[in-house]
Order: sequence, then structure tokens, then C-alpha cells
Amino acid sequence: MRHRIFSKSMRLVARCSLAIMMLAYMLIATTSAALALDEPIYTLDAVVKRVQAGEELDVTISAQHLSDVYGYELRLMYDPEVLEVREASADWSGFTVPPIIRNGVIVFAHTKIGKVSGESGDVQLATIRFKAIGYGETSVRLARVKLVDSQVNSISQSPDVKITLQVAPTAAIFSDIEGHWAEYAILRAERMGWIKGYPDGRFGPQDEVTRAQFATMLSRALMLSGPTSSRPDYIDADRIPDFAREHVARATAAGIVRGFPDRTFGPERLITRAEMTVMIMRAAGYDEQAAAGKPLAYRDADQIGDWAYPAVAAATELGLVQGVGDNRFAPQGVTTRAEAVVMILRLMDYLHAQDDEEKLQLAS
Repeated sequence: MRHRIFSKSMRLVARCSLAIMMLAYMLIATTSAALALDEPIYTLDAVVKRVQAGEELDVTISAQHLSDVYGYELRLMYDPEVLEVREASADWSGFTVPPIIRNGVIVFAHTKIGKVSGESGDVQLATIRFKAIGYGETSVRLARVKLVDSQVNSISQSPDVKITLQVAPTAAIFSDIEGHWAEYAILRAERMGWIKGYPDGRFGPQDEVTRAQFATMLSRALMLSGPTSSRPDYIDADRIPDFAREHVARATAAGIVRGFPDRTFGPERLITRAEMTVMIMRAAGYDEQAAAGKPLAYRDADQIGDWAYPAVAAATELGLVQGVGDNRFAPQGVTTRAEAVVMILRLMDYLHAQDDEEKLQLAS
């Protein structure tokens, strides 16, 4: 009897040891193309994509075209100011390593145990449960995947797929954005602290934006440093509103704003889509010469001035700007406060994406 119990215990230890060895190997295994005939495709999904602050939601990670997957490691990114990880679980049996959670990165690993075949076909890999602790639009992104088959071959991928989630605050922030197409983007920007509403509680999402207002929003979002009291070097500087003066000065010092050839800034002029795009791309640090010769498919591309064309081409390629319908760019069209918020958020996401690699490495 004691011999049988001892034998069972040894088999369990052996299986657990194998699982731990498989998980350790996943970190050092060489890449192999033998794992799958077709490149695996990944999706993130949630039954509920819109919740209120304080509620929980589950995000599932699934894959298609798998072949004999015995174990995996997933690396996901999220905004810890909006979401809090509550638990992570695998959707098939085996041995799971508790998730490593650091700086908005989740590292989650799981493996089968014993002499069994790996998973093939379309498979749900894992479920991550979050609690909403902030508000606004946010996302969960699958940045890296490592798969290991039963023969200890591995592949690594960077699928870069994400799911966008919306978290409502427990109390209204602005009185006029509920149901607006940019509602959750506006809430996100407000939570980040770079937009404000009017004294009467409105945000005015459809209000048109002046050059002074846009320069202020952009300076606040990027947290530009520089002069706080100096007068911008424009001949119409005395017409720049008090709330915008230091931000126009900072954006000018950063090379984001340059004014017009007659040395005016035009603070009360409504900003055009072309002007806004140029400012956005200067903030992104684009190569104007490299973008100059790229063709644009917009029907009104011939109406985009030479001074703005490279910026529009680069921004379109990066997905920072889009057309306005009927495949037009409308370079002289004006911009609403909601549109300005969305474009600045796209810029910030682009800039922050450059820091993601370091975060992924630190989470190892």
C-alpha cells in the first residue's frame, strides 16, 4: 500500500517537474517553424465591453490555426490607471504559473502535464479578469506570444492585437457628452488632466477649435516644458488669450508651432485639418523629407498645400488621421473639440508605443 502511494506521489512530482521544465524552456527555446502549418491568428474578446467604474469584466484570449500546442506564454499590456488585474486563468488543464504583473504588463504562462498531445485548431487560451478602477476609453493589447509543442519546438510572435473597452465614471463628468461618438475618448483625456470643460459643466464636443485652443490642448497633453511667462515672438502676441499664452510659447519653443510667414500666430483663427496635422506630426518627430514623395489616395489630395503634404502623408500612413467621408481629407475643413481630442490621443498612443518594448523587457 505504501509502495503504491509512493509511486503515485513520484509520478505526480515527475509530472509537475516536467511542467516546470516546459515553462522554463519557453523562455529560452529556439524558434522553430514546425509548430504550425499556418501562422496562428489571435483575438481578444469580452462579453461586456462597456462597464462602470467598480465593475469587473473578463477578457478572453483565443487563437486559430494552432498545431500541437503544449504550453504558452502570453504578454499583455493594459493601463493600470483604468484597469486592475484580479485573476488570470487558463482554459485547458495543466500547470499554471501565477501571472507576473508589473508596470501595466501581464506575463502569463501555462503548460499541459504528462504524455498528452497539444491543443490544435481554434482554441481559447486564457481569460484575464479585470476590475475597472478609472474611467474613459482604454484597451488591452496582446503584445507577445510564445508557443511550445509537445516535442519542445517553439515559435514566438508579436501579434499586436487589442480590444478597446469603455469605462463609465460613477458620476457624470460633463453634461453634454453622453452618447457622443467620442464620449469615452473625451473622458479619457479629462482623466489624464489635459482638457477641461466650461464653467457651466459642458464640454462642447462640437464646438470648433481655434489655433490657440489646439496649441494649449497639445501642450498640456505632451506636458511641454519651457517658458512660463515669456511673450511668444509673434507680432499678434497680445491677442493670444491668457490661458493659452504660455502653451503657445512652449509649443513654439518645441518647434511644433511656427506661425505664418508674416510673423503672426492667428490665435483666434479656427484651426484647419491641415494645420492640425502638421502640428501633430511635428510633435511625433516625423521625417518631412522622407514623407514628401509619398502618394495620397484622397480625392482632394491636390488641394493639400505643399507645406502640409508630407505631414498628411506620414500621418495617414501611421493611422493618426483619416478622411472625412467620400475619400476626402478636407485640408481646409475646421476641427471640433471632440476631433481634436481623438487626434491628440492617437498621437499620445503612438508616442507611448515606443516605450512598450522596454516595459515588456522589464516584466520578464
